Amino acid sequence: MTDPTTLLELDRTRREAMIRADVPTLTVLFADDMVWIHGNGGQDTKQGLLGSIGSGRTKYLAIDCTDETVRFHGGLAFLGGIAAVKADLSGFILETLSRYTIVWAPDGGNWKVVSWQATGVPGGA
Repeated sequence: MTDPTTLLELDRTRREAMIRADVPTLTVLFADDMVWIHGNGGQDTKQGLLGSIGSGRTKYLAIDCTDETVRFHGGLAFLGGIAAVKADLSGFILETLSRYTIVWAPDGGNWKVVSWQATGVPGGA
């Protein structure tokens, strides 16, 4: 399947689930061996990110993505753009602006996130 609209919709579902702290939905969307590289260089696993979201240590307040593009290569989907993220990290409000790439891989009849990489935009929030 090489339909960019489907991937954009899936990524909107992912962002909404992160804001709602919908761990069951994220569990389905994230591959078991997913790697999540935050804009500050920190690295998370699926279990680590879901644990932080599920416990309330990390509360995503807003995730707004613009300038989105979808490319397909070797059976994978690479979605990139600019993400403005507002999060409550154990009571500290953090606002970031990053260029990101999220990689989706087919898994049976579904797509799963296998990698996220964010790089801070100079002069961003």
